[in-house]
Order: sequence, then C-alpha cells, then structure tokens
Amino acid sequence: MAFPFRASRRALSETFYRRPLPSHLPALSSKRGRALFAEALQAGGLKSYFKLAETYETQSEPAFCGITTLSMSLNALGVDPRRRWKGVWRWYTDSMVETHVPLAQFQREGMSFDEFAGVARWNGAEARPTRAERSTVSCFRDAIRRACCDDDGDGADESDAPDDVDGVLVASYNRSVLGQTGEGHFSPVAGLAPDSDHVLVLDTARFKYPPHWVPTDLLWEAMADVNPWNNRSRGYVMLRAQKPEAAACPTLFRAWSPEHAKNPASPAGRRAERSESTVCCGDDDCGLPRRVLANASMG
Repeated sequence: MAFPFRASRRALSETFYRRPLPSHLPALSSKRGRALFAEALQAGGLKSYFKLAETYETQSEPAFCGITTLSMSLNALGVDPRRRWKGVWRWYTDSMVETHVPLAQFQREGMSFDEFAGVARWNGAEARPTRAERSTVSCFRDAIRRACCDDDGDGADESDAPDDVDGVLVASYNRSVLGQTGEGHFSPVAGLAPDSDHVLVLDTARFKYPPHWVPTDLLWEAMADVNPWNNRSRGYVMLRAQKPEAAACPTLFRAWSPEHAKNPASPAGRRAERSESTVCCGDDDCGLPRRVLANASMG
C-alpha cells in the first residue's frame, strides 16, 4: 500500500538528505571529533563554544547562513533585540534580525561579506570585519585565541557562574576549498584544539553538514580564496556586544556601512547599500538558480 505522505522515488531523487563530510573534517560527534573536543576543553579552547551551543540554530532557508550565524551569535553575546519575538519573550531568530532590505532579498540572493558586518551593527553588535587579503594567518590565529581561549589558558573553572562571551568569531569562506559542496558560506568558529591545530565550525546548514573540525591553515585558505565575482577574498568578522554608548546613538546603531553611516541619502551612501557581492554558492542542491547564486553567500 502506498503512503500518500511519502514523496515519490522520482521526487526524492531530486532532493538531498545531508552530505558526507570529507575525511579530513571530522564531525564533532565522531571518535576523532570527540578527541579534539577533549583536547580543546583541557586546553581552555572552548570559551565561545558553550554559549554558542546554547543558541545553536539550523538556518531556515538555504541562503540564510549569514542571517542564522548572526542571530545565534547575537543571542550568545546576550544582545537584547528590544522587540517582542513571541508571547512575552525577546529573542533573536532568523525572522527577528533587522536588515536594511527585506529579509526576502537575502533569502533570494544571500548576504555579502560587507553586508554581514553592517547588519550585525544594525542589530546591536560591534563588528570588526577583516578580509584575508589584508591580514595574515598569524593575525587570524590571534583572533581565534581571543574568541575561543580562556585567559588563563586552561579549562579549569571553580565557579558555577555562567561565563560571558567576550566575542564571537565568524568565518566567511569558500566551502569547495574545504572539499565540501557549494562555495560561499558563513559559520561561527566555536573552539580551538591547539595541539592538533583544528578549529570547531558550528555549521548552521545542519541539514547538510554537522558541526565539524577544520585544520586552521585550511580554513585560512578557504577564506583567502579570491572570489571571481569581485576579485576580493573572503575573511573573518569579530563580533562583540555593542557598548551602551554606541547603542544609545541611533546613527551608530543603524549604520551598517561606512558610506551609509556618513550620509545615507547621498549617492555614495545609496551605492553602499549593495556595493559588492562577495561569494557564489554554486551548490547543485541549494535549490536557487545559478544566476542568483552569483551574488550569494549561502548554505
């Protein structure tokens, strides 16, 4: 007897249920992944992980890797959206992220590297974007340590009080360099296993890949990869909760690009609204036309 709620075999052949990770990217739940987690914990390299794990989300749209990475990071940083989510609660989700354009536009086209930092500022975070072309792998390693490592260098903590996250590090990278399908993607970096030199990536496209470990040098290569659509590299963004004096200033709070901040109504300010497209997904299973993907950063 056929079950009406089940898709036909032909329909299923046109869809995907997850993707296998390359062998050099161990899943967090694998034996190797658990060993790396234990190493990171012992070394005090999971300062960001626990807050991010509490707020870990699966992106609700194939092109929402930037939006979902931002919403879970804002929650991990303790940023109050100052708006009602549901019932009496204030909480960031994909739909609660305020943007300078309708969310539907990011749903169709993805989010550029510059837009990610701008939308983060729009929603009450300090964002410090760094393109790989203007940085070094040594500077990237320093950023990882600042975001992921305990100040005292070990994981011992005698206090039961929850730790505050000083910052969340977000990587913007080319998936294909890692050996994954697709191209442009955003993910939070949640941990560092220093002896093995691996970082923990909390992939928000959990329908595709689980959280996994990536060699630090390889992630740097994936960020340094030059995007043919604009001849620019990708990079990383350090997010922190916005200082109260900055959040109190509407201009600083709403500004999401330097030109837009100077004069939103000026021609330069309007051009800054979508000044560049950073990445192209190029993933056969993402469900969006290639023409749209040319400007997208997505799952």
